[in-house]
Amino acid sequence: MQAIADIIEKREYRATYDRMKKAGRIKAPTIEHYKCSKCKDTGYITIIGNDGSFSKAPCKCLEQMRIESRLKKSGISPADYALYNFNTFKSDTAEHTAMKQLAMKYLNSHITGQGIGFFGNSGTGKTHICIAICQALTRQYGEEHYYFSYRSEIQRIKAVMYDDGGKYSQAIQHWTMVNNLYIDDLFKFAERDGKMQQQDLQIVFDIINTRYINHKATIFSSEKTVNDIKDIDEALGSRIFSMINPFGMACKDGNMRLVK
Repeated sequence: MQAIADIIEKREYRATYDRMKKAGRIKAPTIEHYKCSKCKDTGYITIIGNDGSFSKAPCKCLEQMRIESRLKKSGISPADYALYNFNTFKSDTAEHTAMKQLAMKYLNSHITGQGIGFFGNSGTGKTHICIAICQALTRQYGEEHYYFSYRSEIQRIKAVMYDDGGKYSQAIQHWTMVNNLYIDDLFKFAERDGKMQQQDLQIVFDIINTRYINHKATIFSSEKTVNDIKDIDEALGSRIFSMINPFGMACKDGNMRLVK
């Protein structure tokens, strides 16, 4: 009797479903679109063994997913990645050619803990080439990188510098220990009445010194040369020189942003 009741219930359900569908009250399910149809963007595919057992295996797209994830966490926007890469870096001057050659040499050598820096005039392409290097470290070698915008991050750290609760140590810990760090516009607007603000100098020294001791790769761009920084603080300047040597370059061209 129960079997007959189940059949009747199913028929009634089906009849109701057909009426609602015909009336347009039930829409066909949307087709989901995946970047990878094999794993449905999970990064893993199901493998069936000869004995009928199931197991998971990495999909070919998994590494690309990891790369995209690392790029998203870096602090650099997708728009800047699209704008600042080696394809868009024009080698239209002798200096630009030398900058690109130095960047390629740095990437090809790929020495753990080795840094690189571009120093000098504003608008010479320093930020462009550095972001291109960062992107290549992730895309070519699968390494994470992080972006330290000096002008904005230094203010956040200064706000907790004299806090008794250990917030200062927490604020700089991330920047001291990541394997690849890009410090953009080092010491930009850090001077007051012609003198370097001591808070700025102390914070930068704490970050750089820890990275120097732990052999962490640091990428620098700054309108100040290494010699300028050595004149401000010899201990800091000598560490930066040691961290980037022989991959340091002084950029002396005019501001290309003003060239039409």
